Amino acid sequence: MVSRRAFVGSAVAFIAAVVPHAGAAVETSTGTTRNSADGRLALDAVDVLLATLPRVRIVWKPPAAFPPLEAIAYYAGRGGDAANPDDPAIWLNPDHPELVSPRLARLTDEIPLFTELLLASVDVRASGVPSLGLDALPPDRRRLAAVALAGRVAVVTRFTAFPAVDDAEFARRAFAFAVLRQLTPEIGGVETLPPPPAKLPAGEAAVYAGRDADRRAPHGWGVVYADLDRVGRDRAGFASWIRAFVLATADRQPHDSEVRSAYEAARARDAASGDRWAARRAFAEPYVDQVAALLGK
Repeated sequence: MVSRRAFVGSAVAFIAAVVPHAGAAVETSTGTTRNSADGRLALDAVDVLLATLPRVRIVWKPPAAFPPLEAIAYYAGRGGDAANPDDPAIWLNPDHPELVSPRLARLTDEIPLFTELLLASVDVRASGVPSLGLDALPPDRRRLAAVALAGRVAVVTRFTAFPAVDDAEFARRAFAFAVLRQLTPEIGGVETLPPPPAKLPAGEAAVYAGRDADRRAPHGWGVVYADLDRVGRDRAGFASWIRAFVLATADRQPHDSEVRSAYEAARARDAASGDRWAARRAFAEPYVDQVAALLGK
């Protein structure tokens, strides 16, 4: 497996050889940096990225699914998303949430994602955007060229596909990132099962039932009961699904963690009040929007 540090290190070394010196750059009226042909190419690449992103499915996959040399992000092409096999898909590794929550302090966070988007652009061929010449290259040289161009976009134009955050905000999202990882299929630790009769609270499409709540789940795993038709049908059902995984993830945190303590306190209040879910819903609510944003919802 190639680490993120190795990937970005090789990318930055490549960028250093092809990106003009800062002293030769010219500031544009939009705040982006350009330098004659090199600057024009970087800005053209931004146009291509903007046109390609909405046409490509973003799918979170477990680390084991990735090819060894593309261990952070990977353009899987059509069929890469089983739920939408006719659409091109890019896989993202949930161990790298900085891909969709880039840090202001690290301009290289999105280089792996930009690389795969540029490769996807050859297949997507959005109309009205400039040609970058990637389609004329054989696959190995195309990838090298995409890495270099992705670095140019990130470092020179400072374009970002998603809202960037400071390091403190990135750290505050740590638990939301943990929920995102737990939501990734095949990660393990939580089993999703069809709900038995009367197991879903009123108005909910999914609920966290606890650890070892169903013999169909492996020992020690949490169990989420979910009506997946309702989850996929409307916003409220989807929010219910995320809320269930917020609780399931909190239940898997270390006992001395702040999140686990808050979860246990909410569970105790529910037990004492006779309302099985009010306190836990209130605990989960602040994280629902955070996780939905990381999922692109």
